Amino acid sequence: MLLDNFPHLATAKRRARVKDTLGGSKDSFTTLFTDRACWRQQASSREINTAQARDILISHKVFFAADPGLTTKDVLVIDGDTMSVRSYAHPDASAGLGVVWKVFVNLED
Repeated sequence: MLLDNFPHLATAKRRARVKDTLGGSKDSFTTLFTDRACWRQQASSREINTAQARDILISHKVFFAADPGLTTKDVLVIDGDTMSVRSYAHPDASAGLGVVWKVFVNLED
């Protein structure tokens, strides 16, 4: 069954702003999980347009077999690509595979 064999592995990191040594601020990351099975897909034109209408840039959607607990403070690294999470994880049944958890992400340069 595909839900038991997602083709990608993700590492999730949570971003937090911390003070640097000069009194400024910088991003610091805490690892939430590593090597979690997922399925990354290109977002559809309709999904991209709906997000753009809300001033949110997305490029992909990522499915997980269970709630990954991700928020918009998180980044995912999948196959060497870093992606900013643009939505909270929510249940989704549209993949035709049963209920999976989906987040929208945007590929970073």
